[in-house]
Amino acid sequence: MENYCIYLRKSRADEEIEKTLGEGETLAKHRKTLLEFSKKMQFNIVKIHEELVSGESLLYRPAMLELLKEVEQGLYAGVIVMDQQRLGRGDMEEQGIILKTFKKANTKIITPDKTYDLNNEFDEEYSEFEAFMSRKEYKMINKRLQRGVIRSVHEGNYLPARPPYGYLIKEDKFSRTLVQHPEQSHIIKLIFDWYVNDKVGFNTIANNLNSMGLKTLRNQAWTTGAVSYIIKNPVYIGKISWKKVITSRSTTPGKLKKTRTRPESDWIVVDGKHEALIDADTFEKAQIINKSKYIPPVKPSNKLSNCLAGLVVCGVCGYKMKYRPYPNVDAHLICERKCGNKSSKYKYIEARIIKLLDEYADQISANLDMDSNKDREKSISALTYNLSVLEKEMKDLGVQRERLHDLLEQGVYDIDTFLERSKNIADRLLSTNEAIKQTQEKIKLEIEKSNIEVNMLDKIKNIVAAYYDIDDPVKKNTLLKEVLEKAVYTKVKGQREDNFSLEIYPNYNTSLI
Repeated sequence: MENYCIYLRKSRADEEIEKTLGEGETLAKHRKTLLEFSKKMQFNIVKIHEELVSGESLLYRPAMLELLKEVEQGLYAGVIVMDQQRLGRGDMEEQGIILKTFKKANTKIITPDKTYDLNNEFDEEYSEFEAFMSRKEYKMINKRLQRGVIRSVHEGNYLPARPPYGYLIKEDKFSRTLVQHPEQSHIIKLIFDWYVNDKVGFNTIANNLNSMGLKTLRNQAWTTGAVSYIIKNPVYIGKISWKKVITSRSTTPGKLKKTRTRPESDWIVVDGKHEALIDADTFEKAQIINKSKYIPPVKPSNKLSNCLAGLVVCGVCGYKMKYRPYPNVDAHLICERKCGNKSSKYKYIEARIIKLLDEYADQISANLDMDSNKDREKSISALTYNLSVLEKEMKDLGVQRERLHDLLEQGVYDIDTFLERSKNIADRLLSTNEAIKQTQEKIKLEIEKSNIEVNMLDKIKNIVAAYYDIDDPVKKNTLLKEVLEKAVYTKVKGQREDNFSLEIYPNYNTSLI
């Protein structure tokens, strides 16, 4: 029997209808409609994909990406959707990827109104035309949305999801504006007073706020960057800013990456509906002070000076420690997150890492001298038995899955029951298959363990012996990263000089065999 899949995705139009008319959950309605249609057509539904995002790009639609992989593998005779637009209306390249994948796999696109066989010339041309019209419709909708956003900004509404520090968002049917936060608004006034009247710098202000036990909006310690952002933000004199930064999505779905600041001529800065916390004269004085202290950045040299770059991690907050050189004092490694972890001289931390590596090499050598072959053989034997149990379980689950199809065909199960139990078996198959892979990997690792440890021992010994004779920091850093994943550094109040904790984590992910 041929297998079919249902793909559900909510459009922006559906979201608007739900918000304005209260029409209920769109995906549930579509699921019911397509299941009834599938039952009528006697399609054997083995999977339902539900997309919970309405983005245009394939990169940010994980369910669609998974579906395309399955179609490419030839798992389905057809994919059932409410209409062809649900598959996607991104740019022409992405639409081409979708249609080409379905055509190559000879998988039909099925809607309640029409079935598209992309290996049929007429259906292919018709689907391409529909995809083109869908894309045009999307661009027109997006353009109207952008016009509406800009119009709302010019009316003085505050559109970002989060309020700036010092404010709360107040929203009603006709506007979205800011109101003073009962506690934070006083902190904003205090920051500007320190900066303008007391001539206190960003770093000192951040330290003052941290000593008062205050946190930023993200519940983090105050930094110079956080204070600088407040000083330069015109929202505190009653302004609304828009289109200051061009933002593009990164290659990691769900993450945003600010790429660059727009030219100032493109910015939209208008009077907001909210009350100012700072008067215009104080704000202008703050900008003059800030500009007078500005030092143009020197283009950084590509030459690395920190041999421990990317290796030392703060034991308090988990952020990478930074190399901080000083004119007349030894360079330090510091945590810029102001989490309370004290800094130490760079040379102390570097020397400790080399010492710990040397001690770790001695530990490996001692382990290799011990007669551990019998223990390893026992471990491999136990893992091999466990693997055979998992493989039998995998086979049994496959038989159960086949019986599900029989019960569906016999009418013992309805579609909902079939899908529920099919999903249960699919989840168990997935977890069992993952357990098999992990067990196979453990067996392989046990077999190769001796070779890995011997090679790690040789590498560490060579690095420790040659480290202080190497002048190139880049080469030192490369060598350390071959044997070190990270070093976790902690230094609490009362500890001085080279009195700190450092724990190294060997890197067994590099090629050691």
